[in-house]
Amino acid sequence: MGERESEALALSKEDLEALSDLLSVYRMMADMMTDQLVSELSKVASALFKLLDGIVSTDLVDVLERALQDPHLDKALVDPPRVGLGGLMAAMRDEDFQRGLGLMVELLKAVGRAAKDVSSFTRE
Repeated sequence: MGERESEALALSKEDLEALSDLLSVYRMMADMMTDQLVSELSKVASALFKLLDGIVSTDLVDVLERALQDPHLDKALVDPPRVGLGGLMAAMRDEDFQRGLGLMVELLKAVGRAAKDVSSFTRE
């Protein structure tokens, strides 16, 4: 091996400490990986994938993406407006607000129906 290759392979004290830390974390994680943990993680992952599938199969992603790119939202994030009850009542006249509120009401109703269905399953 030439001098250049041995310099490339030379590890500093910091490199060795980082490598030691990585090996310690790996050893700790390997010790934690029990069949029970893997089973629980797979249940959580399965639920998340079902949720993602449900979201992706609707227009919700497109609606949220467009909403997050709205320039009015950017301005409101930088300088959030203070809205009281009067401002809320005035916003009720705005078509976009009405549409968004309607969407939120339907979402809350769907969550309520789903909660009712889930609670009836757990009681049986």
